[in-house]
Amino acid sequence: MWVCVSEDFSLKRMTKAIIEAETKNSCEDLDLEPLQRRLQHLLQGKRFLLVLDDVWDDKQENWQRLRSVLACGGKGASILVTTRLAKVAEIMGTIPPHDISKLSDEDCWELFKQRAFGSNEERTKLAVIVKEILKKCGGAPLAAIALGSLLRFKTEEKEWHYVKESKLWSLQDEDYAMPALRLSYLNLPLKLRQCFAFCALFPKDAIIRKQFLIELWMANGFISSNKILDEEDIDNDVWNELYCRSFFQDIETDVFGKITSFKMHDLVHDLAQSISDEVCCITRNDDMPSTFERIRHLSFGNRTSTKVDSILMYNVKLLRTYTSLYCHEYHLDVLKFHSLRVLKLTCVTRFPSSFSHLKFLRYLDLSVGEFETLPASLCKLWNLQILKLHYCRNLRILPNNLIHLKALQHLYLFGCFRLSSLPPNIGNLTSLRTLSMYVVGKGNLLAELGQLNFKVNEFHIKHLERVKNVEDAKEANMLSKHVNNLRLSWDEESQLQENVKQILEVLQPYSQQLQELWVEGYTGFHFPEWMSSSSLIHLRSMYLKSCKSCLHLPQLGKLPSLKELTIWSCSKIEGLGEDLQHVTSLQSLSLLCLPNLTSLPDSLGKLCSLQKLGIRDCPKLICLPTSIQSLSALKSLSICGCPELEKRCKRETGEDWPKISHIQNLHVFS
Repeated sequence: MWVCVSEDFSLKRMTKAIIEAETKNSCEDLDLEPLQRRLQHLLQGKRFLLVLDDVWDDKQENWQRLRSVLACGGKGASILVTTRLAKVAEIMGTIPPHDISKLSDEDCWELFKQRAFGSNEERTKLAVIVKEILKKCGGAPLAAIALGSLLRFKTEEKEWHYVKESKLWSLQDEDYAMPALRLSYLNLPLKLRQCFAFCALFPKDAIIRKQFLIELWMANGFISSNKILDEEDIDNDVWNELYCRSFFQDIETDVFGKITSFKMHDLVHDLAQSISDEVCCITRNDDMPSTFERIRHLSFGNRTSTKVDSILMYNVKLLRTYTSLYCHEYHLDVLKFHSLRVLKLTCVTRFPSSFSHLKFLRYLDLSVGEFETLPASLCKLWNLQILKLHYCRNLRILPNNLIHLKALQHLYLFGCFRLSSLPPNIGNLTSLRTLSMYVVGKGNLLAELGQLNFKVNEFHIKHLERVKNVEDAKEANMLSKHVNNLRLSWDEESQLQENVKQILEVLQPYSQQLQELWVEGYTGFHFPEWMSSSSLIHLRSMYLKSCKSCLHLPQLGKLPSLKELTIWSCSKIEGLGEDLQHVTSLQSLSLLCLPNLTSLPDSLGKLCSLQKLGIRDCPKLICLPTSIQSLSALKSLSICGCPELEKRCKRETGEDWPKISHIQNLHVFS
């Protein structure tokens, strides 16, 4: 278990963080005592290794209270603490601390060369200068990396001399790496300095979503252009430059190699905080600064915060960014800040009567709200570029005048399951680049999608049973839509639709981009050929749900990257077909609620990558193929709601038990 502590050694936060590290799931916001009981239940008698990283709190009583909770572990349970303070090591340690030695000059030089010269030959004259600079780094690896990133594109000898002679090296009470980081910061263009300092709005060790950060930069006007920007337009210009200069690290990528998230080193975060100097403020547990006049960007990370009223008392008129993980009614007073550019209020239960005075607002996130409608005044936010309404499960309708928001570029509606229609003529929003859900309804033809040119991660077309003819579906021009995850759904109660196969045929998306496909409620007898096409080279997941008229599965053998297949409530499917054996990349297969499935093919044993097999509510499935014994990668098998099969798979005595006894995680529910 790994927990980043930083300056906030709140016992409640620490207990919750350790629970989340152990369970790999988010933990509900309970009081301290029930959290402690849950943690002790999780760790009771277990041998564990807990790493508490970057501890600053030197109050012995705090550590003793935490240690008493963790004392429930079994023999060999250990806690490893990393800190930059000798006093912390003295208080928390039970054995002598291990002081990490500094890097040698040679090792610093090797690190520097990797960043500064890359695959190019080192420049002899410059190498002499930099070896003198590296002596000032005190053996700190981050300093060597930062210097290498700084000097990578500087070819003039005088530029390197400037770095060597900088007065920043003589600063007192600084970490050895900090002068190098400050030099890197001061060598940034002005717009990049502003973008970097803004990162102080995120907590230390936070996983930061790249797209989210870029959206906040754009909303605050840090990045501007004469044209409508999407993420690709600014990737190399801003984010990549900060990454190349080692301000960002620990990147995560998707299957295309595109960077999706990253972190900041804690010293880099310290630098951002010192630069922003209360202009950017993040608060937990009501720990607000003593003065509020300079705050422009404010983030609340705790549902119990009550300091918004205090800020209002000081009449902060220039707040630009306000984000809150949990919104209470009194938080709605933040709408008095007329200069807001960014407003993120999740879990909202009610709205004020008007938004119209927030003329500068460009980013509005009301995700996970409990409201059914939105106020009409929202349609007067003429500068709004991004509107996020993810998982507003009660939302039934959007204001008709939403089409007046001509600046709107991104409309996120994923998880708004009760949304029955979209505003008429939504295709007139010609700036729209992201639309995560389209609801076919009265006055909403699929043809309107043809007017929109967007790239999106997730896209759901809902109520396809309302499509009147193939021509309307064809005019949606789905082949031009770059979509990663596509969900096409018909209402389960819909009747057999004329030309339904042709409708699904013309809804083929741009195949080179598609990673996940979900088809739900489809009433055709057969699936179209594009769902079996070898051009779907990146398709990793396929979900077929409630396709109750389909007689056969798509021919899946041509899908080279398919890793996950779920077949759910397809009542006429009797078998999986021999073609499945060719999907050797398949790792997970789920067969759910298939009342007429009678057998699994013996060729199942050729799925050499299969790790997980789930079978539920398939009452006619009687036995497993003998070849399942050859699935050496299979680690998990669950069987439920299959009476005859459950008997044959009974531990030790069932006829099929020898076929599955080698599987590590085996669950047979009778």
